[in-house]
Amino acid sequence: MSPPATARPAGPGWVKSPAWDLFWLQSPLWLLPLVLLTRLGWPSAEDSPLSTVYLVLAGLFWIGHRFSSTWTAWMSTAYRPLLTSQRHRFLTVPLAVMAATVVVIVDPLGLLPGTPLVRTAVLGGLDYLLVSWHFAAQHFGLLSLYRARAGRGADRSTRRWDRAMAVGVGGAAVVLAELLDGATSLPASWLDGLHLSPLLWTHGPALSLVGQGLVVVATLAAVWREHRAGPLGPRALYLASLGGMALAAFVVDPYVFLVLWTAQHWLAAMGLASVVVQGEPAPATPGRWHALFHRINRAPGRWVLVIGLLSLLTMPLYEVEASGGPQDRPAVAALGTAAANWLTSPAVLPWLLALGFATAFLHYLLDRAVWRLSHPAVRQAAAPLLR
Repeated sequence: MSPPATARPAGPGWVKSPAWDLFWLQSPLWLLPLVLLTRLGWPSAEDSPLSTVYLVLAGLFWIGHRFSSTWTAWMSTAYRPLLTSQRHRFLTVPLAVMAATVVVIVDPLGLLPGTPLVRTAVLGGLDYLLVSWHFAAQHFGLLSLYRARAGRGADRSTRRWDRAMAVGVGGAAVVLAELLDGATSLPASWLDGLHLSPLLWTHGPALSLVGQGLVVVATLAAVWREHRAGPLGPRALYLASLGGMALAAFVVDPYVFLVLWTAQHWLAAMGLASVVVQGEPAPATPGRWHALFHRINRAPGRWVLVIGLLSLLTMPLYEVEASGGPQDRPAVAALGTAAANWLTSPAVLPWLLALGFATAFLHYLLDRAVWRLSHPAVRQAAAPLLR
């Protein structure tokens, strides 16, 4: 293993500040104690106060994080030039994918093969694969930000390690743990077709031990590299948190891991977007909508409040698509019996499923477009985050 570059920056290596990073980007450091404390002493995690904590986090940040990349791409002056220069990436392809998703689920002309349930299950499996990559990509992006803050932005060896940690530990290891726990949305036909079910059933304990061992070894090696490069800092902290979350996927209750894993992702996405929109330039052509969005974006904390409110208000619409059944729809239940029955009626349910999947795919595409910092124009748009 070749030694990493040892150039160190003058600053402490945080993306913004210790307190800001610890809340938005290094959230496992406070999420883990909170999760364990609210779970302690209860026979079932889903019946413990942890479920209330997760409901609050989901209400404020789940759909909010899904809105964050769309808002940044379409309603921030910083990215407006890219809507013209990269129209296919920011507009044409995302809108086409959304339209195709709606057609696949709703099938208004009745021309598609298979039942709506089968088509939805296939999209659910595809969504699981995409969201697994999406989480891994975010970890790589955050490690890249910390790598740049540590003065090693151009260090290819460290970049390869970051990608291996993000994809291997933050992606493949977590997928393996979820397969072993049976906590995925992959259709059973996919697992059977790949002959995975017998393998997971027969060799599950051994595979779990191997996965845990690889996560521990990879994390220790990554942190050791940071130690060799200089004093341990925020990068090492994030690497340790990533490894700790991946290890938790194997050893804790699946619901406990779900809270930790998803909340960390939501908070990081919201935090990064808030920095970019707050630092956007003034609109070149004044107009009512441009001025309104600019006032929301520029005021410290206002954008987070608006996105959090939108997330809270629209959660019942998305909860139908993401839940496993009526018992997993607290936001829908809070609207009352009549509204819950209407939202889950045969006439409305397919459209809500289409809304959920379409906006999820939109988020994956625009998240990739907004944070493609290898492109000079994107780096210029995201300049407030890179300063």
